[in-house]
Amino acid sequence: MRVSVYYWVMTRPVRPFTALPWTSDLVAVLGDTMAAIGALDARISASSVASAWRIRASWAGYATALRLQRFEIDEIDVFSALVGLPIPHRPPVATMGEPFATYSGWLRSLGDRSEHHWREALPFSFEEPEGWSSAPTLLRALGVLDLWSRRDATINVWLAFPALCARMGLSSSPLPSLALGDPALRTLHGPRVAQLRRLLKTIRENCEDGLARLDRLEKWRRDFAAVIAGELRPGQLEDLGKLALTTPAVSARGVSNRLGMTVSGAGKLLARAAERGLFVEVSGRTSWRVYITSEAGIALGILAAPRGRPPSPPPPSPGLDAVLCAFDREMEAIDRLLEKG
Repeated sequence: MRVSVYYWVMTRPVRPFTALPWTSDLVAVLGDTMAAIGALDARISASSVASAWRIRASWAGYATALRLQRFEIDEIDVFSALVGLPIPHRPPVATMGEPFATYSGWLRSLGDRSEHHWREALPFSFEEPEGWSSAPTLLRALGVLDLWSRRDATINVWLAFPALCARMGLSSSPLPSLALGDPALRTLHGPRVAQLRRLLKTIRENCEDGLARLDRLEKWRRDFAAVIAGELRPGQLEDLGKLALTTPAVSARGVSNRLGMTVSGAGKLLARAAERGLFVEVSGRTSWRVYITSEAGIALGILAAPRGRPPSPPPPSPGLDAVLCAFDREMEAIDRLLEKG
């Protein structure tokens, strides 16, 4: 029965996205979506925390791809598994197989700066469908995703979309927020125009969420720099802040191992950071505590987003500028590590 259904799906005539009839409403949706991609790409290209953002966005993108493969896994589960730190009050993931096995390779691929043509990455022979020559680039990219999804039943097709968009010129580098898809593409369930609308809406919403995450991360960077600049003896508080770029949830034992200090000293350092608003303790325990940066806690749904007008950034000062410069050098080092894989 499965073979016959698969054969029916693969042989059923399908109208490509590039050949669907256009309406003024669909044109407006496409325009808004392309603008959202452009806005996120422009901000990421100019941001000093782009690498830290990309790591965080990859957790969200990978969780999306897993759910498209019918795994009941949320972003917080991906985060916990990859950071190696159980989240308090969160049950362990109960699932078959190895859902996180492809993450590392995918994250490395996001830093690939090679200039291969996008067709070279396709695992199938591509022939331009009807309407291809006159279709906007984003519609072409979604058309490739559509075809690919029925030729590859793995998670790879959803994870490949960010790199596909970058190689087709929609973004200057792969944006993990664009890891997406729709199971209906494989089953051909529902009207094609509705499928296209859902994909465009998802892209726009993901880009808007990516911008919100970037805003929070850049604010955390400024707050971190202001705290360090105001400390007479910051000590390893600065090292802890740099660690938070790639590991925004930590325990005293984890900090002890990473920064080469005693568990007791690490606990005191984390408590000090929490007093200054850099971290929030989320376990509610008196021992074996877990701390998370506020920006990551909001993204993962652990902490509530603050309401009202955001506070003004700290005024410039020589001390603050020096800390920000050191912070940016750390980000450049992370960039180089990610590019090397």
